[in-house]
Amino acid sequence: MTPLSFLFPILFSFILSQDSNLQLGQDLSKDSKILANTSVFISDNATLSPSMRTVESDLELFYVMASINLSQSKYSARQQGKHHVQTWRFNEGNIKAIHQIETTMALDTVVTQRYLENRAPTQQRIQNNFKFRTYAVSTADALIKLYYLTEDEQGLLEYKIDDRHVELVYPKKKVGLSDLIPKVKDELDQLVVALSKQ
Repeated sequence: MTPLSFLFPILFSFILSQDSNLQLGQDLSKDSKILANTSVFISDNATLSPSMRTVESDLELFYVMASINLSQSKYSARQQGKHHVQTWRFNEGNIKAIHQIETTMALDTVVTQRYLENRAPTQQRIQNNFKFRTYAVSTADALIKLYYLTEDEQGLLEYKIDDRHVELVYPKKKVGLSDLIPKVKDELDQLVVALSKQ
């Protein structure tokens, strides 16, 4: 076997994998396991009594998205600052595009804790690494039909279906997540809107 003929199957599988590296399915199963073993606080703008049952039901829609055949799509990838953006665009059908954004961030900050009693404030150094993945789906009738944000270790943080917005808060938070998440969400919201308008 010549070296080239040995490499060809590897190169071919790499080319094929470029179209099938949508990681939504893996993230959904990882997040479902985390949610099954944790009691979370759920904030849902569509109901006053959100439950894990409604979340599980909603996630079925994302499972459908994860199983979409991407072979008829046009794939593109690019780096935008700390965000690695992958897009699958469709010429036919209701779905116009699926975006996957991977955001890697390192946090190194000093937080000052102040107390109500007459204790001197204390300073604590927070260091941690984060890997966020965001999925956004554009359709013919909605710029952002579906939106899903997860962090590798913490799990599902929020999702949107049309105008519904559901956020999940964990009793045990990854150190530094609270300090980072408002800025991350703002950046991702702007990026997703820009991508959806393309």
